[in-house]
Amino acid sequence: AGAGEPSAVQPEPVGGPIGALVDAVAASRCGAINQRLVEASGRDAVLALTTESAKLMNAVNVATAMHRLATLEKKRRAERDVLLRDPRFEALLDSVVGRAAEFNARQTADVLWSCATLRHWPPLLLKPLLLRVVYHLERQTFEPHHLSVMSWAFATLECKPVRLLEDIDRQACAVSRELSPQNCANLLWGFAKLRQPSAELLPVVAARLESGLLDECKPVEVSDLAYAAAVMGTAGEGSCEPQQAKELLAALATRALPHTCLPRFSSRQLVTLVWAHARLGVQPPQETLDAWRQAMRAAVDQRPLQKADRQSLEASLGKLGETCRGAWIPDTSEPAESEADAVSAA
Repeated sequence: AGAGEPSAVQPEPVGGPIGALVDAVAASRCGAINQRLVEASGRDAVLALTTESAKLMNAVNVATAMHRLATLEKKRRAERDVLLRDPRFEALLDSVVGRAAEFNARQTADVLWSCATLRHWPPLLLKPLLLRVVYHLERQTFEPHHLSVMSWAFATLECKPVRLLEDIDRQACAVSRELSPQNCANLLWGFAKLRQPSAELLPVVAARLESGLLDECKPVEVSDLAYAAAVMGTAGEGSCEPQQAKELLAALATRALPHTCLPRFSSRQLVTLVWAHARLGVQPPQETLDAWRQAMRAAVDQRPLQKADRQSLEASLGKLGETCRGAWIPDTSEPAESEADAVSAA
């Protein structure tokens, strides 16, 4: 400015108290959105809110919306395609891509869980989510249950990022003392389903279970762990020793006795236990087989076995020297038809 001329006032960048106020208002709005998402009672309510608030939502909101939709839809498989075809859901997926680089460890695991629960893994999510998994694995910011969720999710989505699974393996072994029964089951089931070699994971998880955690295992966890023991114990080079798998299976079988949890086992879970013993070449005690047979007969009386489950049971019992028809299932039982996957000896 020339002499005697007033100098122009330089604009100040937003910051200090004003910037803090702006951030606080935005955080308050996002917090309110999150609360409404958590309380939403149906798919349409969630999608209406994500559409209405699309420009306001932060990474927390996006992850919460995905998680809420997956939670609402996981027991309504017949309606899942309606969600996946909804343009509002497609817009939410675009928001996932846009916000993925901001996801913390929990949000990353939550979105992966959501995709797996919805059985939906579109190509546009692959790179941004896997890059975020890499980011948090490198910084070791995932908690033990996040690692187990990702193992389960990758297996459910039939996605096998080998290097990431190797990192999950190492980090899970390092924090094994913090694993819950569900964490143990999800970790091993995921690695077994993906046929991901691991020499350490099964014995480390078995040691964790034997420290007193085994008595807390639910039937679904026993079934998943038995499946994993059977697969990993017969995987050969790079996997655990067969004897380690057999010892874990013997311990798991004690949870399927009349005085423990046997009355709560489903027919499919019992089929898995029998199949696991046959695959590993382990003969259960006769009194255990007798108890399982009685439980199976009671379950089949209520609901016939799926065709694939029946075939798996017959083949497995044959290897164990047991007769299936007339003993484990009635001669007249007709297998129910279903698209549900059954345990396979493959």
